[in-house]
Amino acid sequence: MTTTRFADLLTPLVGAPSIEEGLARTLRRVVALTGAAAGAVVFSPPHAKPIAATAGPRHLTRDPAGRHVVQIPLGASTRPVGRLTLVGRGRALKRAALPPGFGRELGTAIEQVWQRQRRTLRTTVLTEITRLLGSSDSLDDVLSAFANGLARLVDFDAVAVLLFDAERGEFEVLDVTARTVPGRIARDVRLPLEHTLLERVVASGGPVRVDDLAAASVPAASRATLGARGWRSAALVPLVTQGGVFGAVSLVAARPGAFDDDAVESATELAQPLASAIEQRRLLDESRRRAEELAALYATSQLITARLDVASVLDRISRSVTALIGSTGCGIGLLDATGTRLVHAAAHGYKSEAWRALALPVGEGLMGRCAEIGQPIRVDDVRRDPRSARRDVDEREGIRSMLCVPLRVGGTLLGVISAFSTRPAAFSAHHQRVLEAFAEQAGISIQNAQLFEQSVHRARETRALLEAGRAVTASLDFERTVRVIMEQAKAVLGVHSCGIMLKDQETGIISSVASLDLSEELVSTVRLRPGQGVTGMAVAERRPMQSADLWSDPRVRYPELPRAQGLRSLLAAPLRVGDDAIGAIIVLRRDVHEFSPDEEELLMALADQAAIAVEHARLYKQLEARVAERTRELDQQKRFVEVVLETLPLGVFVLDAGLAIVRANRAGAGALGEAPQGKPFPALLPAARAVEVEAFLRAAIANRRVETVEHELLVGGDARVVRLTVAPLAGAAAHVVLLVADVTRAKQLERQMLLTERLTTAGRLAAGVAHELNNPLATIAGCAEALSARLVESGLADRPELADFRGYLRLIEEEAFRCKEITGSLLQFVREPGDRRAPTDLNAVVQKTIELLSHQSRFAGSRFVTEPADGLPEVLINEGQFRQVFLGVASNGLEAMEGRGRLIIRTRAIRDEVEVEFEDEGPGVPEEILGRIFDPFFTTKPPGQGTGLGLAIAQGIVADHGGRIEVQSRPGKGSVFRVVVPAGRHPRP
Repeated sequence: MTTTRFADLLTPLVGAPSIEEGLARTLRRVVALTGAAAGAVVFSPPHAKPIAATAGPRHLTRDPAGRHVVQIPLGASTRPVGRLTLVGRGRALKRAALPPGFGRELGTAIEQVWQRQRRTLRTTVLTEITRLLGSSDSLDDVLSAFANGLARLVDFDAVAVLLFDAERGEFEVLDVTARTVPGRIARDVRLPLEHTLLERVVASGGPVRVDDLAAASVPAASRATLGARGWRSAALVPLVTQGGVFGAVSLVAARPGAFDDDAVESATELAQPLASAIEQRRLLDESRRRAEELAALYATSQLITARLDVASVLDRISRSVTALIGSTGCGIGLLDATGTRLVHAAAHGYKSEAWRALALPVGEGLMGRCAEIGQPIRVDDVRRDPRSARRDVDEREGIRSMLCVPLRVGGTLLGVISAFSTRPAAFSAHHQRVLEAFAEQAGISIQNAQLFEQSVHRARETRALLEAGRAVTASLDFERTVRVIMEQAKAVLGVHSCGIMLKDQETGIISSVASLDLSEELVSTVRLRPGQGVTGMAVAERRPMQSADLWSDPRVRYPELPRAQGLRSLLAAPLRVGDDAIGAIIVLRRDVHEFSPDEEELLMALADQAAIAVEHARLYKQLEARVAERTRELDQQKRFVEVVLETLPLGVFVLDAGLAIVRANRAGAGALGEAPQGKPFPALLPAARAVEVEAFLRAAIANRRVETVEHELLVGGDARVVRLTVAPLAGAAAHVVLLVADVTRAKQLERQMLLTERLTTAGRLAAGVAHELNNPLATIAGCAEALSARLVESGLADRPELADFRGYLRLIEEEAFRCKEITGSLLQFVREPGDRRAPTDLNAVVQKTIELLSHQSRFAGSRFVTEPADGLPEVLINEGQFRQVFLGVASNGLEAMEGRGRLIIRTRAIRDEVEVEFEDEGPGVPEEILGRIFDPFFTTKPPGQGTGLGLAIAQGIVADHGGRIEVQSRPGKGSVFRVVVPAGRHPRP
């Protein structure tokens, strides 16, 4: 091959847009030149993945068995960079077509093209990253673009940016790999600088490459941290600005020796614009943050000085700190009156109430220590700081770092501002300076608010005294007056509760008469004598007495009450009248508090007003008693008349000349429904009776005499018999009194007595007839039995002509005895059952019931089906009474079927009860009357065919035996009556 032809082979390689395309083009020319059937070329660049290209049928390159194959190494024999494989067409290839040294020359050419493309690619990536310097992309976008560009030049498994924190001797690890994966969370951490590879980079200012992280020469911290994640090799290149090294780019891989000098050089070159981009954004962020801080300081100073009440000022300060330095939350602790404790006066960003109510002695904890030394305290991790006092609260809140700054005004310490964050090392020296500057303005605002609050408090005290005095002079209502006084005391003293206790002049017992917040049930249990407890001492000594902590004060008479209500401190001032104290006014707080002399003086002034109100109320009560005595007699007479009218069991209506209702008592409204004043009385009645009743009333008014009449009315869906008695009112022209009496039950009882008498007479007549029938039935049975015996004795029974005669005699005898049993059952039913109870088999009672019913002609078309339960337990009952119950229930079912159909009687034992069920095939019971079938005198049968007492009596008998009757009915499909009684009951004593 000539030099020209060899150059022609390399032309596609040099001019191709990529190394892959150049290898493919060159291979196709070589295959064509040598006459090969197929070929393959593989280029293995250093520290990069091999690049391969094929030509011809792929199956020949994958499986060249049976064909002539030529393999030519590419590059120098001592350091090959790849391999060329040619597959012949069944005959030897023309190797002469390839000049000697072709593989070495081709390998050298491929390497040169590879390096040139690498330099071009590096320049392209560097240009792309440099372009980001002038963009507005975020730091995360810059890091992601850097990682993607670096991945095109260097083969690594993970990349991170390490930012050095010289102030703390730590560095922050930014997980760049995670930022290149959408949806993946970047897990940034902070680590100590000591004994790390970054420490070498910072010290030397140059890159560091480690081919084996397990080597002993690797710093211990990096060896442990990186080795724990499975990394075997690493390369760190510095991030440098004019101020020196501020970090590094860290490349790691899971294979040893993954990085060469070219990789380190590429990473170092790309790290330069990355360092500029990071520094540029840091400066922009810092300038923007400083501008925001200045704006926030100004806005905050305007905001916190816009209000003068202490609570609002403190709340705004705590919220402003969070916005100013980016903390999670902020708390403000102010010194108490003694200057020995810090009490949380405002809190923002805390989750639990424990922090909001925190109180610490000066010198204890981070806040207490800050107050003690008067200097800022900055803690990067409270978990490792021994000065932290409430670690349990810190853990619940998730607090990791804290910054405490003293609040001062003119050299006087007011308290401490404490900012906290859930991130470790969240606050820098810059944050500390900003918060110190802010604290100077906040201290002035707090002092101004406190001074304003004191002046407002003085004005409120004056106004409270004026309101109390006005209430005493403007009203004689004791409750209203003392309530105004208590409300003023509560408001001006800022307490939780206020109450007044008075001394009984006869017993000397001091008890509560009014309280704003405590229940009457609670305060009514407090009984004191002068000298007992704090309040009793105030009454006895006629001067204010207080308890700063009720929970530990031995003078407290009822220590359990303040604990139960969460009350801690008390101030009592006596109510003085002349030389005596008639009671005391008390105020209570929920915190431990020592009341000041000003507070005692104010409460004494209010107590004097309350004493005047008590005295006024006493004088007014005496006058009121005299007036009440004069009017009591008239009220008693009026109430007596009203009570008589309202308690009369009769309806009383007062009607005017037009028959309009002037007044009606409760019984009247109950008898005829709602009876509003002014409504015409006849309008209360059904239209069918209204005309007749109106005529009756007008006649009585005209005749001026007492008249009585009875009418049957439909009231509330029920038929009622009402007796109306009208009488003119003496001395009241044309007014009458109308008495309305419901005599329905009396009429029903009257009719029932007549019916009962008839039934009793019929029963006695039936018993007499049954008794008289027993004698001839006995005679007939005896004669039949005697004739049968004579046939046997005379030997005539075997004669053919007398064969039927003996059967007839036996039939006469059986029927006679059956008739005797029927009459016996009838006699037993009409006989008084008495009240004796004995163990009874309900199956037998059911059978006797069927025997009585089956002989009645009106039920001849009915069928009786019994389903008795085997082994049914006996029940303790009166058999006669239950025979009456079963007869009544069964008769109702048979009558509902009009003498036809099937009556099923079942017995069963369920747990400790025995049930007897009667199921008929009648029309069923309508749902609207199902709830009334057990009411006395209620019946759906035509007049003369029922009394309405059968089921009521049956229910009473079963209930008396501790049982019940249940009903299930389906309209059109029949009813089921179930008699349920207890099983195995012992006789009553």
